[in-house]
Amino acid sequence: MFLTITPNLCIERTICLPEFAAGAVHRVAPSQLKVNVGGKGINAARVATKLGCQSHALAWAGRRQKAWLDEELTHENIAHDLVETTADTRICVNVLAGKGFIKTEIVEAGNSLSVNEGTRLLERYAALLPQAEMVAICGSYPPCENPAMDMHLALLVQIATQAGKRVLVDGKGKAFQRCLRSKTPPWAVKPNLDEAQELLNRTITTPQDERRAVRDILKRGVEVVILSCGARGAYFGTNHGIWFAAAPAVREVSAVGSGDSLVGAFCAQFLETNDLLLAARWGIAAGTANATQSASAFIGPEEIEPLLGEVKITTNELGLLPRN
Repeated sequence: MFLTITPNLCIERTICLPEFAAGAVHRVAPSQLKVNVGGKGINAARVATKLGCQSHALAWAGRRQKAWLDEELTHENIAHDLVETTADTRICVNVLAGKGFIKTEIVEAGNSLSVNEGTRLLERYAALLPQAEMVAICGSYPPCENPAMDMHLALLVQIATQAGKRVLVDGKGKAFQRCLRSKTPPWAVKPNLDEAQELLNRTITTPQDERRAVRDILKRGVEVVILSCGARGAYFGTNHGIWFAAAPAVREVSAVGSGDSLVGAFCAQFLETNDLLLAARWGIAAGTANATQSASAFIGPEEIEPLLGEVKITTNELGLLPRN
C-alpha cells in the first residue's frame, strides 16, 4: 500500500473565466466551476490510485467539512482516513482567466492544529503503517501555535523509518527543516527550486547551482533527491549519480498539482518496478500531463502514457557523490 499524509488538506475551487479584473463582479456559471478535495498528499494518492496502485490518504479535516470531504473522496474511490479537527478546513481558489489562462491563486494558510489533534493522527498513522510499503508526506503544516507541532513531521518519518518503510517528504518550512536535521532523515525529498533555496539559504540560478543543491541535500542523509524545476523538468539524484529528466513541451493551462502528480506517479511506478529512472520518467510525464488541464491531479494512464516517450533523461554526473 502507498500511504500519503496531507498536513494541510483543502477544499479546492477552480474557476475558469473569459476575463478577470480586480474590483469587478464576476458571476460564475456551474460549468465554469470545479470543486474538489485538494492538498498535496490527496493529489498524490489520487494519481497513484488512477495508476492502479493501492493507496490510502490520511489527513486532518475540519469537523464542519468532514462529511463532505468523506463523501467526495469515497466517490473518487480514494481510500482514506480523516482525523477530525476543531478548526475548519481551509479553502483554496484557482482562477484561470482568458484564452492564455492567466492564473491567480488564493491560498489560505490553514488553521492551527492542537497537540491532541497531532497525537490522534499519529495513532491512526501507527495503525495504518504495517500495511504500507511506502509513505509520502506531502505539503507544509499550517501555522501552529504550539512549537511542539514543529517536530510532528520528524516523528512521522522516524516512526516509518524504524518500521522499515521508505518515506518521501515534499514539504517546506520549520517542520521540513527540523526533519532534515533529525537523526532519521527521510528516504527521499522533493523540493522545488524556491524550497531548495530556503533550505540551503542561498540562491540557485544556474545548472551548476542546481546540481550542487542536489549534492548538498544528499549530504543531509537522504537517499534520493528530486529537485523540481517547474516546466523544465526535475533532477533525480542519488549517491550513484544525478540525472535530469526534461519535461515535454506542452500548452500549459494550470500547473497547480503538477508536483503532486509527479510524486503520485513516481511512487506508484517505483513500488511496481523498483526502477528509479523509470519512476522518474512516469513522474515527469504525470506532472506535464497535469499542467495541460484545469483540474489538479485528475490524470491517469490515458493522459500520462502518450508523454512517456517524450521525457528526455540525461546524465549530469556519475559516480559516488562526496559526503564531505
